[in-house]
Amino acid sequence: MFANFRNRLDFIDNNASAAKIVDWKSSDKTKAAYIALFLEGELLARIGYAVFKQYKDKELPDTHCAYILAICDILLNPKSPGIKCNDKSVTKRVNVLLVNIFAVFHILYISLILHL
Repeated sequence: MFANFRNRLDFIDNNASAAKIVDWKSSDKTKAAYIALFLEGELLARIGYAVFKQYKDKELPDTHCAYILAICDILLNPKSPGIKCNDKSVTKRVNVLLVNIFAVFHILYISLILHL
């Protein structure tokens, strides 16, 4: 993920202190990266194709896009408390995203605009 954002997002790892995670999540760079996920379709696609290399010349399935977006949401969302992903948190977000992926993108985009 970090490679796809290049210099637009500072690196953090899962060994960072809680205070450092809070600072990182509240930084302008992290907020801008989170918004970019919803405004720049090619960014999500680049991350998806980097993870799912077998789809290099094919369209990524919605489930794969939802998986990538779920992980990015856990990591970048300023309202998500941590940066560690586990099966339960990822599965919950994927299921929500798959209910209606297009409506969710619209709702999240509006929510971002209203809350940031």
